[in-house]
Amino acid sequence: MKKWFFILLGVSFILTSCGHDNDMAITETTELHISVAASLKDVMDNVKKTYEKENPETKLTFDFAGSGQIKERVKSGAPIDGILLASEKDIDELSAKVTEKTQFAKNTLVLIVPSKNAVQISNLNELSSFDKIAIGDPESVPAGKYAEETMQNLGVYTALKEKLVFASDVRQTLAYVASGNAQAGFVYQTDALISKDVKVSQSVPENLHSPIGYYAGIVKDSTHKAKTREFLQYMTSKKGQEVLAKYGFKPVD
Repeated sequence: MKKWFFILLGVSFILTSCGHDNDMAITETTELHISVAASLKDVMDNVKKTYEKENPETKLTFDFAGSGQIKERVKSGAPIDGILLASEKDIDELSAKVTEKTQFAKNTLVLIVPSKNAVQISNLNELSSFDKIAIGDPESVPAGKYAEETMQNLGVYTALKEKLVFASDVRQTLAYVASGNAQAGFVYQTDALISKDVKVSQSVPENLHSPIGYYAGIVKDSTHKAKTREFLQYMTSKKGQEVLAKYGFKPVD
């Protein structure tokens, strides 16, 4: 009798151990590396907390940079699972490397000035009133490219070129104006909302530049395509769109 008791006990232990192993497999964490446009930093910090709470099996690791810089990293084969860019042009240029392109948000370009002792203008045709105007480098920063297009369409770019201070991303543009190192700068409306040291002088009409859209995609070399897809789908879901709206981003039509 004792012999059968110990045999049954042993079988029970093996089955229980197997059950624990299965549980561990189910709850194994997948780390996703997502490269994100700098203008999304604050909202993505919020998204990370919300998403990881609802999806404990996924850990999100973000790096932030200008969309052009991210584009070059993907081209060079950096270990990235997904991208969130502020430019349709940049993601289209990655068609050989990135799949499942999806637009998830829109934004507005604005001209900002320091909150204190700012030079005041009544419209964008008075940009020559400023000594230094900060913009993202148009070669790698979408916000800078939109600013360049704006000034070109206003017919003032050539006259203002010597006054431009180029930044590595839109957040550096914001910092230049907030610190007073530039009298004005072009950033997104969502960037202007996060700093008390700047204020919006003018909103830029949409017909002065290319459409401002945010696009997501999965890097083809990723070994976590399914998990990356789930995360990017969250960005277009009702919950994801609600978080984006809290930070001033506009929904896709």
